[in-house]
Amino acid sequence: MKYKFIAMMLSILLLTQITLPFNMVLAEEKSPSIDEAKELIQKGLTIFEIDKEVSRLNEQDAKIVVQIKQNEQNIVKQSSNVDSTRKHAGKVMRAYYTGDRDSIWMLLFTVSSFADALRMFEYLQMIITNDHRALSAFTESFNKLKNLQTELESSRVELQKTKEKFLLQRERLVKLQEELDKQLAVSAQAQVIEAQIKSLNDQWKQEGIPLFREYLDSLSAAFRELPQYVTKENKFMDLSSIKNPVITISDKDFNTYLHSKNELLQNLNFEFADGYIVAKGKKDNVQIAIEGKFLLKENPDMNEVRFAVDKLEFNGFQLPDTTIEDFTKEFQLGFVPKKIVNYLDVVSVETKNGTAVVKLKLSL
Repeated sequence: MKYKFIAMMLSILLLTQITLPFNMVLAEEKSPSIDEAKELIQKGLTIFEIDKEVSRLNEQDAKIVVQIKQNEQNIVKQSSNVDSTRKHAGKVMRAYYTGDRDSIWMLLFTVSSFADALRMFEYLQMIITNDHRALSAFTESFNKLKNLQTELESSRVELQKTKEKFLLQRERLVKLQEELDKQLAVSAQAQVIEAQIKSLNDQWKQEGIPLFREYLDSLSAAFRELPQYVTKENKFMDLSSIKNPVITISDKDFNTYLHSKNELLQNLNFEFADGYIVAKGKKDNVQIAIEGKFLLKENPDMNEVRFAVDKLEFNGFQLPDTTIEDFTKEFQLGFVPKKIVNYLDVVSVETKNGTAVVKLKLSL
């Protein structure tokens, strides 16, 4: 009896050791970590935005195809116009080269009165005007044909680039979707996570996108007017070198300036770090973060300080590069000092230790 009891206890212990790891795996599967869940939701938001970019590229592709067809039709019509005006212009040129027009001018010496001379002169003027009109019509028609051909070639190049971007983003989208599907397939919380993905995407579409547009639109206006603000305040300008003035503004002063522009920007604060800039803001239940840097954009007439966005976050979730590119096309964040003070042009810009330093040069 004693041995039977011992054998039974050993069996129970062995069975416990075998089933315990399996139960732990099940527990882990049923309760994915917060980081794992966030990764899946992040992937869902990225897929949502890239899918939007793929749709946009597809629509752009269709528009360019239509534009190319229209250009081709216009070129056929214009080629016919060029042929017609070329024939007329050719007759005019031949008349001058063969001396036919010289004989017409000789008619002036055959008139018998001043009145006849005036009428003959008017007649000759009409001929010359028509000749010039014929030559101008050919030149204009030919130039228009060249422009249409250039537009056609540009459209074809743009179409090729659009197709390449479309294929690249579609491949990226398919890959991300496959990854997400596989991860959800092994998760017992798949339905919960899918619901969270949909909720975040809906919030981004309904609240996030409009709010980002509001912020970026307000920032665009504030950046444009920044040179006017810093040149009025003596504390920002270092004129120890007349030929090379320097603007220095702290992130604290920059935020004060932004907050004075409108109510929305009062909830946004910039931090100037070494080589990059971080801005964070919040409105109601939406938190946003923008990371980027000041870059010098050199132009033939006047240089520009451009704020290049490298990273966007919505409620702690990072938005893909396609979203950044889309916003960058819509909103220009930067300033041109020379538009405010036409004899000062920017030559460099950097951020460090909580300040932005813009170096200028006297340009007369």
